[in-house]
Amino acid sequence: MLALFDLDNTLIDRREGLEDWTRDFARSRQLPVGSESVIFEQLRERAYPADFVHLREALRLSDDPGDLWREYVDGVARSVRCLPRVREGLEALRGSGWTLGIATNGAGDIQRAKLTATGLASH
Repeated sequence: MLALFDLDNTLIDRREGLEDWTRDFARSRQLPVGSESVIFEQLRERAYPADFVHLREALRLSDDPGDLWREYVDGVARSVRCLPRVREGLEALRGSGWTLGIATNGAGDIQRAKLTATGLASH
């Protein structure tokens, strides 16, 4: 038997992780009031490297968009958490003979980083 699960907001709390990262990023850069909203809205649904070209311009940052993307990948991976009882549920399914898969439509590098950081990569 096969069970497939979506990663973001099914297995992990992407929204809270993004909010935490956005707040920390804006504070660390001493960005003006309202910047958190701009960042969050740009990345709310999903994030790709090209989004950081737009954010760089909108926030008047001098950083290379690729560096901003890598900062995002590292920071969000550290910020996301599994939703309650996810690991236990996956382990129970695996113990019952299920083959598990995690499906996602996000950019590969950020999704792999979140899987590794949350300990879900082994599932």
